[in-house]
Amino acid sequence: MPGRELHLHSMVVHAVIALAVVAALAFVADSAAWRVGFITAATWAFMWRAALVLQFLTALPATLSGLTERGHMYVNWHSSHRAKLALSLLLLAMTALELVALAAGRGAVASFSWLGFGVVVGNPVVCLALSFYGLRISLGRQAIARLSYVPDMALDPPVDILESAAAHVAERARVIEVMEAS
Repeated sequence: MPGRELHLHSMVVHAVIALAVVAALAFVADSAAWRVGFITAATWAFMWRAALVLQFLTALPATLSGLTERGHMYVNWHSSHRAKLALSLLLLAMTALELVALAAGRGAVASFSWLGFGVVVGNPVVCLALSFYGLRISLGRQAIARLSYVPDMALDPPVDILESAAAHVAERARVIEVMEAS
């Protein structure tokens, strides 16, 4: 079936970023003991812990698929690829340490602790940096300066690509016989 191939990496990374944001917001809500309707502090506590576990579980395939898909699309490791790999491994390590601290700890987590800083600030900042490099790779060069591309109609005189192509429509296809070429 013809069509575009799905890329696991492109689909999974969005979940990692969303879960980092959910964990951060739920941690803040848990720390402040917010009550929104039927959502109590216990719900917020469950939500940020579950988001942290899911973030780790989705970051694993996101990192692995990034490694395997990179090999199919790019010839060499650009500095953006190396930065993304380092940041991905950092996010995995940070999330793993946070989960180990949760498993070892008892009771409520202090608002101003290294764990709180990691969940509220560290993970989202690493995800933001990963997003920057991911967009830089997929969208090409990003800069404040103007790009070198000039639309055909902005040239002087304007160039209409359809007119240029129409001149070649009447030509017969050129077939080169490889075995007879000398």
